[in-house]
Amino acid sequence: MEVRDVYQLLAEELRKKPTSSKGHAVLLLMAEDKIKALDSGRDEALTYERATLMTHFVDAKSRATQSPARWLPANTLEKYLEDRMDELSSRLRAAGLASRPVIRTDNALGGAGKQRTYWLDVEPLPAEELEDSETPELGTQVRYQRSPAGEVKPSWLFRQIFYQGELKNRSHRGYWLLACIISTVAVLAFWVLLGLFGASRSSSGITLGQLLNITLVAGGVWMIWSQLCQPWIQLVDHRVVKAPLMTLHWTEQSAELEMHRDNEGNQWTRFVRFSADCPICNGRVVLMSGKPEHRLPLVGRCVESPYSHVFSFDRAQLDGRYIGPGRG
Repeated sequence: MEVRDVYQLLAEELRKKPTSSKGHAVLLLMAEDKIKALDSGRDEALTYERATLMTHFVDAKSRATQSPARWLPANTLEKYLEDRMDELSSRLRAAGLASRPVIRTDNALGGAGKQRTYWLDVEPLPAEELEDSETPELGTQVRYQRSPAGEVKPSWLFRQIFYQGELKNRSHRGYWLLACIISTVAVLAFWVLLGLFGASRSSSGITLGQLLNITLVAGGVWMIWSQLCQPWIQLVDHRVVKAPLMTLHWTEQSAELEMHRDNEGNQWTRFVRFSADCPICNGRVVLMSGKPEHRLPLVGRCVESPYSHVFSFDRAQLDGRYIGPGRG
């Protein structure tokens, strides 16, 4: 049945590229429910009011203080599906299917006793207009994959804090980690001030031993700051940073820390690995620092040619474009 194949491919695409977006979670729920209904011989439209959808993702206490219309604003589902339709349509055509999924709605604006209703449907795939569209240049786009939860192994110490590689920020473990970071920054500041005070009290010139001591202190401060403090501070603004080596298991070579929100608005931090296939040489693209040639904090670099095969990184869309030599 072609209709079921369309929903199945949509569900597979959503599972393959998970995000913390409400649109992603709701669409996956609707697609899975539709597949189950078709398997049981039911072909009618499965309609959902926003209040009904909230029960799947929001606890009763939060639902009492949040309106369904505010939780799922108009066009959220349509926009999320539209943003992924180009790639989804390509997969549908490659599978020999002539239809694509679409979100239907009764267009109700809401109000007392009246909620907007959604359901998942299919419509014919539009004909490809090759003569009116430019053929994209090969080797300019990448699609990143986010590793499943628990795949990246933290170090022994961080395994005590991160359960299966994830940490709820507002939890006793999250507060404990925050307290450790603040304490470390305070100790570093005290260490530096103590060193400056000792140097200022010296009546004689700086000896070779004192110079060596200052160098060792400066190196220790820099290492602790760069490994244990700076990444966590940058994570709040950047949302994705390279995981310090001290936080990773010795068998892990490269991974990232990502901060995201779940469907209930709770913030989480997790160990994750973003990677892609290089469209130029079929190598592996991993996230590295954008410096020195780019202002972006993180870019995708091919491990086979890290300074030539360079791509941007969009965490929300999980895609990137070529920004290596010869491109802006």
